[in-house]
Amino acid sequence: MTLLLTTPEQHDFQDPTLELNEKKLQRWLTGLPVLNASESLRLMLNALEPLNEQRLDVDKRLALLAIYQTTFQRLYATAEPVRLRQQPLSRQQRLDTVDDVERLSLAMANGFKLAVVALYAEGDRVDAVKFGRALRWTMQTLAAALLHSYRFYRPEPGFVFLEINQVYRLARHRGLHEVADAEDSAAASLAGIYQAICLLALCDPFSLEEGAADSCYRALLQYVSSVRLVPGNSWQGVPEGLFFVDLKSDSRPRHCVFLESPVAGDDPHILDARGALQQMHRTLAALPADRRRQRAEATILKNLLPEVTARDKRRSERRRDGRWIGLVTGLEDIVDWLTAWRRGEPRDAVQWRVKDSSEGGYCLVWDESTASLLRVGDLVCVVSDSDEQAPPRLQLMVVRWLRDAREQGAELGVELLAATTNPVRVRHADAEITDTLPALFMPSSGGAPGTVARLIAPPEVYAPNRVLVIYVGEREITIRCRTLVEQGPAFDCFEFTSHA
Repeated sequence: MTLLLTTPEQHDFQDPTLELNEKKLQRWLTGLPVLNASESLRLMLNALEPLNEQRLDVDKRLALLAIYQTTFQRLYATAEPVRLRQQPLSRQQRLDTVDDVERLSLAMANGFKLAVVALYAEGDRVDAVKFGRALRWTMQTLAAALLHSYRFYRPEPGFVFLEINQVYRLARHRGLHEVADAEDSAAASLAGIYQAICLLALCDPFSLEEGAADSCYRALLQYVSSVRLVPGNSWQGVPEGLFFVDLKSDSRPRHCVFLESPVAGDDPHILDARGALQQMHRTLAALPADRRRQRAEATILKNLLPEVTARDKRRSERRRDGRWIGLVTGLEDIVDWLTAWRRGEPRDAVQWRVKDSSEGGYCLVWDESTASLLRVGDLVCVVSDSDEQAPPRLQLMVVRWLRDAREQGAELGVELLAATTNPVRVRHADAEITDTLPALFMPSSGGAPGTVARLIAPPEVYAPNRVLVIYVGEREITIRCRTLVEQGPAFDCFEFTSHA
């Protein structure tokens, strides 16, 4: 079979700056600044990328890459979105970290691909154990690069599906696809990693909440033993839990419920996840109802068992647009902006272009990357409109999906939450601490029957039937929490009633 893997150009010049002594390399990697991930990433890239251009014996390359693995895994973990957001970094430093971890993932994958190409050239004489290990490490690092893209709502790196399909196809052809980590018997096999990352790609990663890509991938690895990949391009009945994969393509897997059997392909296969999905159902059924939503299995099932009719998240017709709107992001910043505006001290807002619009929201475009800046579920407020005169028509919205195209900018979909909102402060009525928190008050729709006032507050504020105190200017109002309406990563939106 033909092997199609992209690898760096090789040279025979002995680069004196490369550390090829394994013990010295280990000491150097151990000495990298633990608390300065940005500098560690820079130094490691400056060593690893030239190493991939140096022609080396395959055993030497694998030995060096195995030493790099531990430091790579540590740096990769520091770029989890939640952990990165907690670090005292500027926006540019966060963006550089996201970009450098992607480069490092691909550089590690390039090193292992070079080893795979060299071992493949040995034909039937190749050491099967060594070849299986190289193939598994290649799959693992390509999957890491793909997961990192999904963490930050970025499209897949170029040719990544072509390469993971090629690696899986080659491993299966050689009977090496079930090879696991020799040092960790609990680790997933090459086939398990492949199936888990394919299923993650089917989970609509551009609409997942921050951190969900990591948690869903870890959960999928626990269930892949019940997943099968079988040759074929057809099925009988409604194919819920079946997904189409072409092992000779550069395409992500597709839901069979949206396809018509048989499906054309060069090397068609059906990914059968029905057994795994049934296990997830049983896991959730054994949990209390209030804990099910927090589990990754709930997110996976929601996305892997879609409606047979394709879903359009917009409920009204899209209209082409082109105007510019000012956007403020995050509950605290929105409250600060509205408070200053009411005092007659308007502040600047980030300008986004409206690509298209509907009654319920907008598709917005920005010419910069939003990596580690925006996330699905974030609260945003439209505070200015190039087509309208002052005063602005305020619109409170929630980010429903996000696609960050790296240096080519970002695109996101926002849904209208409220057309009228007022900044307030809130605290627990029974709390000894008198500090107040920012919140947004949304009055009922003109007193219409069946409508209730709502409050948007930080997550720690809401609890069913909890009594709160709202400060509206000089007024103090006591309320009781009722139904939770919307829950984002940094806010809760809930209905409330007056507390006598």
